[in-house]
Amino acid sequence: MKDKFSTTEQIELTRRTMLQGMAAVAGTATLGGAASLAPGAANAQGMPLVKAYGVPTAALKDWSPMEASIGVRCELSGTSNDVGVFMRDIMASNLGDSADLFIFESGTEDILGPRGFYAEIQTDHPELSLWERTSDDWKRSDVVTDKDGTQWGVPVIGNADSFGYFPAKLGLDADSEEELSWSLMFEDENTRGRVAFGQGWAYSFPSAALYLKSTGKADIGNVADMTGDEAKIVADFLIERKKAGQFRTLYGAFEEQIQLLTNEEVDVINCWEPAVREANLVLGPDATRYAYTVEGYFKWGHGAYVAKQAMERDNVDAIYKVLNYFLSGEYRALQARDRGYAGPNMDLGVAYAEENGWSQEEIDALKATEAKVAKKFSKPFVSTTTPQNSAEIEDQWQRFLNA
Repeated sequence: MKDKFSTTEQIELTRRTMLQGMAAVAGTATLGGAASLAPGAANAQGMPLVKAYGVPTAALKDWSPMEASIGVRCELSGTSNDVGVFMRDIMASNLGDSADLFIFESGTEDILGPRGFYAEIQTDHPELSLWERTSDDWKRSDVVTDKDGTQWGVPVIGNADSFGYFPAKLGLDADSEEELSWSLMFEDENTRGRVAFGQGWAYSFPSAALYLKSTGKADIGNVADMTGDEAKIVADFLIERKKAGQFRTLYGAFEEQIQLLTNEEVDVINCWEPAVREANLVLGPDATRYAYTVEGYFKWGHGAYVAKQAMERDNVDAIYKVLNYFLSGEYRALQARDRGYAGPNMDLGVAYAEENGWSQEEIDALKATEAKVAKKFSKPFVSTTTPQNSAEIEDQWQRFLNA
């Protein structure tokens, strides 16, 4: 099969995103609280250490349950959700010399796997005991396999993003699970001037394309990887809506999502689900809702990928214990409770909570998350951080931003 990305396309992709996110690397945070040790080393208590690099959304708020369960410490150095920064660090900085695992969103496996930066996952490794019972919907997804089906990663977390909204302001029932249309975001007169739209094209542009495709307003193939002509159609639509006053603001950071909701500056915002949860901690449990949608969702997932160099070190078994832990009920329950994210083997998460004396409210919340994800994941589309037509897509997005 022809390589999905030519060298020229790869350089252009990393150049553009790297320039945008270069500053994000300066403040990488170490989670886990341990002094940095060499990969493969053990800490003072003799506990094997696995060093990871990636997005902090995959981290537990407290790693100690994992240490108690599998006897391995994980030290995660965080990076931004900028694919250019992530790929630059791995490709140009030889980060595999100092990290065992990489954790990031879908797309990088198509580039970094075939080019020798990731090691293929040994699905029959004795420590990967939960692999067989893990659903193919997760373990064989585009997040962790490339277009040839090679297994480059283990699934960690995922969600299906839509938009947050204020039911009372839109005249909707706060307890309803009715599916709403993305028209509330893009061209509803009742929300005009009260919408916040993310200014990152990888997150926001495909949702607009999905709306136009689903409603028959545009003929678009893959909304996550539009051609230049398709992207122009979507940009033209967004420019028209921008000039019509549909958008109150274009936001940047996650903190802005929370602020816009908490301050009730907008009625609708395409955002991460945790932003709604954080806003409701301030406003009350029923103030905002995260929408079920008619057309579909921005479905994403994070995978854990093994650095090629790590396979030559003496902590391979410990690495695979961590990979298996990402598939476990304990990790699933803690992630879902603390961050609201789902992932493989949600049923094991429910069982873990029941066996460990969690409150009925917490157990019910896990069951609700399991049902929510099953409902949302049945619809399109799956995002990617590395669309083949990224240059053309970004050019059209810039045209929208500058209009």
